[in-house]
Amino acid sequence: MFFRVYASLSLLFAAPGWASNTQGEAMLSSAPGPSPSSALLSTPNTCVALRQGRTCYSDITLSWQVANEERYCIRQSQATQVLHCWQQQQQGELVLEFASATAQGFELVHVTTGKVLASTEVRVQWVYTSGQKKRRWRLF
Repeated sequence: MFFRVYASLSLLFAAPGWASNTQGEAMLSSAPGPSPSSALLSTPNTCVALRQGRTCYSDITLSWQVANEERYCIRQSQATQVLHCWQQQQQGELVLEFASATAQGFELVHVTTGKVLASTEVRVQWVYTSGQKKRRWRLF
């Protein structure tokens, strides 16, 4: 826990403008001509479940930064469900309880224009596959 907090803080202070991605956080931008000054990070970017197909539970921190102070929202990509909005901000952070068996995408959206400025994805991985091992018992 301490290492995770330390690594997050060192990333914020070491990387001006969130330009580098040394700790493995997801830093992805939307495909059609994203603004280079927009960033959306998810920490951690991978949730690990014990078995394949099971729901993975984790606290996810979504951090964002843009060049202009305006109205922005973070929403889920698949359901376009708005999670939180900020007014007249250049950066923000949202901590949410992640619970999913599949990968989930998140987008930073400009409220006035509806344009997606940046996006990120939290992947779900597992330790064990769900394949049943055949155990055959023999008495002789």
